Amino acid sequence: MTTTDVVASRRKGAFVLLGAQWGRYLSQVLGIVILARLVGPGDFGIVALGASVAGLAAVLGDFGLSMAALRAPSLTDRQRTNLFWMNTGIGAAAAGLVAGVAPAFAAVFDDTRLVVVLLLLAPAFLLRSASAQLRVELNRSGRLERLAGSELAGDLSGLAGAVVLALLGGGYLALALQGTLAAAVTLAVAFACTTWRPGLPRRGADMRGLLAFGGNTFVVHALNYASTNVGTLMIARSASDQVIGFYNRATQLVNLPIDQVITPLTRVVIPHLAGATSASDLGTRLAKFQVVLCYPAFAYLSLFVVAAPPAIEVVLGPAWTPAAAFVPVLAVGAVFQTLGYPQYWAFVSTGRSALLLASEAAGRLAMIALAIGLAPLGPLAVATAVAAGQFLLWVAAAVVFLPRTGVPSWPLVRAGLRPIAIFATALAASTLVDQLFSASFVALARLCAIVGVWGVVVTALILLAGRRDLRVIAGSLRRP
Repeated sequence: MTTTDVVASRRKGAFVLLGAQWGRYLSQVLGIVILARLVGPGDFGIVALGASVAGLAAVLGDFGLSMAALRAPSLTDRQRTNLFWMNTGIGAAAAGLVAGVAPAFAAVFDDTRLVVVLLLLAPAFLLRSASAQLRVELNRSGRLERLAGSELAGDLSGLAGAVVLALLGGGYLALALQGTLAAAVTLAVAFACTTWRPGLPRRGADMRGLLAFGGNTFVVHALNYASTNVGTLMIARSASDQVIGFYNRATQLVNLPIDQVITPLTRVVIPHLAGATSASDLGTRLAKFQVVLCYPAFAYLSLFVVAAPPAIEVVLGPAWTPAAAFVPVLAVGAVFQTLGYPQYWAFVSTGRSALLLASEAAGRLAMIALAIGLAPLGPLAVATAVAAGQFLLWVAAAVVFLPRTGVPSWPLVRAGLRPIAIFATALAASTLVDQLFSASFVALARLCAIVGVWGVVVTALILLAGRRDLRVIAGSLRRP
């Protein structure tokens, strides 16, 4: 097979992976819609509270080893085998930890349902950890179609199982079991799709570099987990299960589409950045990916901010409309989170995991402190703290830490300015029209009016000011 054939194969696989990720996104949106009609906000809230502590086990179970393996120039069979057993062993310990803390966690919040929730969530961490290196192997070998298929099959199976259980009256049990079902199917399909089989753990493999990078990445992910879930925990201290459910649903609706872009894009971007010949070349590539990322992310955020009240009522039902109050605040944080992903790619692609850790620690610890300090002011204050923390995180990386990698920050900042201006203008214009004319419409008519005005404004602005960015996006899609 020629080099051209290999590149073409990986390019085709990258498109399939991106397409499948959007299939996963649609399935998750479908799940949100269906399950919101079958399960009440209180049940969502109790599962979100359990997941806020169980999420640490997901971080622990990976220990940063999948990213270490993904970015490594080469891996020996001994290294791959040892990574598999390390991931599996840590995942088993994480699952045991979640099950072990279930009674104490339930006692803290005086809700025995949390014991069942955590026991149902726990197996997922072992299953995901066991599949981590299998999925890395599919990625490294260019079998991106199989990787995409294994993850999509898991999501669809988990959703189907949760819907069936919810229809039978399972309530919060359906939500808690969904992730474990998905993880089990993903593991089974990934195992069937890869020809590599791990043997027994072996001595003599050079694991030091992989473990050092993985350890730093693990701490980064742990800080990310803590700062992401501190909002749920702080709200849970003084608010009802329903309010937790509203906050969790708003967070998921704001972040889910962005996450669906980030996950496959990271898998495509990291190998591509490894071919950069200099820091300036790396900065140029990152700036292009910044444009590719910002347009779909900011388009969604700007539209959802203005359309959240009628959209949530139409899609999830009137019982969920209080969740719309959190959307504008959380969207501000999501903007800076989006701008920060190319910074993260720069740290990973240059192997500067210690610098990444320092950068993340500065912003994440500030976010946690703000959430704890503002918690007495109420749930919206907690959401504001999370958004402010995302801003501080981005500023710390852009001003202090990213320049130390040799990658300049300004090209990344500049790449995000035009999409910010376009979609902020569209947000302002559609909000003004909505308040003047369509705010009194019934929910569906109001939603259609907002989408129509927003679409006209965005189209006009992109034709006037964004055609250069469209060429960048088209070029990046042709040459991933």
